[in-house]
Amino acid sequence: MSIKKASQKNKEFYKGKKIFVTGHTGFKGAWLSAMLHEIGADAMGYALTPENDSLFEKIDGASLIKSIIGDIRDFGKLKEALCNFKPDIVIHFAAHVFLNSCFNNPRYTYETNVMGTVNLFEAVRSCKSIKNVLVVTTDKVYENKGEGALYKETDRLGGIDPYSSSKICMEFIADTYKQCYLLTDKRCVGVSTARASNVIGGGDHIQSRLISSILNSFVQNKDVELRNPDQVRPWQSVLDALNGYLSISRLMYQSPEIYSSQWNIGPLKEGIRTVLEVVEKMQYYYKGNTRYVKTEAFSVVESKTLGLDITKSLKQLDWEPELSLDQTSQALVEFFKRQQAGESEQSIVMRQIRDFFKNC
Repeated sequence: MSIKKASQKNKEFYKGKKIFVTGHTGFKGAWLSAMLHEIGADAMGYALTPENDSLFEKIDGASLIKSIIGDIRDFGKLKEALCNFKPDIVIHFAAHVFLNSCFNNPRYTYETNVMGTVNLFEAVRSCKSIKNVLVVTTDKVYENKGEGALYKETDRLGGIDPYSSSKICMEFIADTYKQCYLLTDKRCVGVSTARASNVIGGGDHIQSRLISSILNSFVQNKDVELRNPDQVRPWQSVLDALNGYLSISRLMYQSPEIYSSQWNIGPLKEGIRTVLEVVEKMQYYYKGNTRYVKTEAFSVVESKTLGLDITKSLKQLDWEPELSLDQTSQALVEFFKRQQAGESEQSIVMRQIRDFFKNC
């Protein structure tokens, strides 16, 4: 008898479930909005106004998810939206995430990432329908152990910049609310954090981000500008990452005491590669001859090597990455070429999501 994969189980489980997503107008939020629509969930998003030219705007995200525009720092509005919707599951993306911008605007970063997370959990305390909450953080919460290290969930946390340290605070906030208020004798609400790797996919509009700058350099036949071409990072398809988040939430819904934990969601070891290797893979599928030039690094000191050990997730969840770095790179280039040819972004996104669920 064949064993169902996590993607198949998620497709069945989420049909009709009420899901509340913060930060749904961001890059991952837009993809999740489309994915939840495809698998038949009843989803609501709460986030800032989508940026001009963003993926959420291009896919007409408001047609795929109930969309409330609001600031995570506005406790009253957030609480009202959450409690009126009465969701089963909460997935928390909302955060200030651009590394250099976080460094230059630390107060806004902490207000959004730290107090925004407190606001969310305070609202969750008032909403009795909620079965579990997933907080998405980052692989950058780990204290740097040196070159070549793979980080597992029990490793020490430690951030040396506002982005990383604010994400660590989100980890502690989630654990505190879990132990004090939510997963207790009086309530049984699961709480987990997902530490994500570098998530890549089509439609990212931010030129300062690596993938969009690579693709735009290809089409303009210009040199790709790279801050750290030899930097090693874990690279993962946005579809695999979202499938991982949905798997954690599904399992928490079914057994909150077992699955309320910290989870690394990243690629297999073949996906831990240098920035330059990612450029070369994309270049291969694009069939271009673009070279790269090294540019000035950010003010923030970034570790040269960062890899996630996903052994715990592979052993204890029913999830595993389905797409290789080659498949992910090919899908990125295909998305971009279809986009350049005039196909609607919503059409491309929905096709790739359907293919993922069909083939995985």
